Order: sequence, then structure tokens, then C-alpha cells
Amino acid sequence: MTADTRARILDAALSIFCEKGYGACVDDIARRAGVVKQTLYHHYGSKDSLFREALTGLVNELLLDLVARSGSVRQDLLRFAESFQTKTMSEQGLALHRMLVAESPRFPELARAVCEAWQVAAVELARLLHEAMARGELREGDVDFAADMLLSMLTGTQRDLHLFGMAPTAPQQAARTVQIIECFLQAYAPQRTPMRIEGNPE
Repeated sequence: MTADTRARILDAALSIFCEKGYGACVDDIARRAGVVKQTLYHHYGSKDSLFREALTGLVNELLLDLVARSGSVRQDLLRFAESFQTKTMSEQGLALHRMLVAESPRFPELARAVCEAWQVAAVELARLLHEAMARGELREGDVDFAADMLLSMLTGTQRDLHLFGMAPTAPQQAARTVQIIECFLQAYAPQRTPMRIEGNPE
């Protein structure tokens, strides 16, 4: 399978799943990708595997902004936060969220696939934070908790506003993203040891 064909299949799969839910027909995915159904089953084995692969591809796009380090934890986190919010608040990201909420009770394997995929992003974010703690740019703490907290802050009520059609303007969203990162950095600011000033003995 060529890289172009694989990209078309994964893009079609994610789009169809977002539009029609996890119960979408594989025939529709194959038709939109411009391949025969046998090609999908030959390379992915099942619809579940295809969904996992498509979702993993989406997560991997986020990981690119975590792997490319600038050396400044603030810049690294800002770049990741902007990428994360752009993707999660996009039409496709919101459609995927709606689909997951609606379908996960009927398809528990769907919820597992999502948790496994997003866990990869959380692990990479935790690694970035761990490195910053080791350099003394952040105070030491539970990196898994810190990563989870930051991801929650970036999603927060903003996704609800987008889902309800009350999304903030781009400048408002950008300003909020900066505020979130600044708040996180303040919460994990390294503890400075007070400087002792020795007085002259009497």
C-alpha cells in the first residue's frame, strides 16, 4: 500500500466515523477512500483496528509538537497547547468527541481504543515535564498528575462552548491558552531557597 493510499484510507475512516458513529459501514469508508473493501480488511484486519489506526494518526500529529523541543519549557508548552486546542476544538475534533460520548456505552472497545491512544500523548507530555523538572525549570512533583491536569485545563469548559455554538473568537482563545500555560507554570514554579544574609558578629 502506498503512503498516499494509506493516508486517504485513514482520513476517510476518521471522517466517516465522525459523521456516522462507530457503527459506520466499512463500505462507506472504502468508497470515500477510493479503494475496495477487501483492501481495508487486508491491511487492517477489522473495523476496530482501522479505527485505532486512524485515531493514533490524529494523536501522532499532536506528538510532533512535543518531540520538537525548543529548550524553553514555556515555549514547548505553548506550542503544544495551541496544537492541542486547534485539533480538539476543530470540527473534526468536536465531531469525534460527540461520537465517542454517544457510542462508548454500546461499544466499550471504542472507549478503550481512545484511552490507549490519548495515553500516548499524556506520556509524552509527562516526559517533557519530567525533563523540565530535572533541569530545575519546574518544581518536582507527580508528572502524570501534572500532565493530566494540564490536558484538563486545556479542554475545560472551552470544548463545551464550542459544542454549544458559543466558541470564543480566535484572539480570545489564544489569550486564554496563554493564561492557562502561565497559570500552570506558576503552580509548578521551582521553589527558591531564601538567601540568608549573615550579620556581622557583635
